[in-house]
Amino acid sequence: MQTIFIWVKCELGKTYGVAGGAHFAPNAHTLMWPSAEGGALPVEGGVAIAFRRQIEAADDPEAMRRELEEEMAKKQSPFPRAEVFAVHELIDPRETRPMLWRWLERSLPLLEPLRGPGRFLLRP
Repeated sequence: MQTIFIWVKCELGKTYGVAGGAHFAPNAHTLMWPSAEGGALPVEGGVAIAFRRQIEAADDPEAMRRELEEEMAKKQSPFPRAEVFAVHELIDPRETRPMLWRWLERSLPLLEPLRGPGRFLLRP
C-alpha cells in the first residue's frame, strides 16, 4: 500500500535562496502571502554584489545604492514570484488559519495507516 502525503508550505515572511525550495514535495500545495519577500538574495545584498562597481564609481555611493535598492524592490511583485516558485495560491493573511485547517482535515485520514508501535527505542 502506498501512502500519499499532502504537504502544505506557507511562505509568510522572508524566504531566500535554497530555503525557498527546500520544502517541496511531490504533492505539495504552496501558499504565499502577497507581502512575503523572497528570491535568490535579499535586495540589499543583491544590489551590493551586482552593482558594486557602479556604486563605487558614483559621486554619491550611498544615494546610488539607495536608488538601486528602491528600483529592485519595486520589481518584487508577489505575482511573478508566485509563478516562478510554483506557488498555488496567493492568500489573504486572514485566510491562513482556515486554509491550514482544511489541509489538516484532508491529511489526517492519510496518517491513520501509519499508526502503530513506535519504531525508535531509547538506548539503555
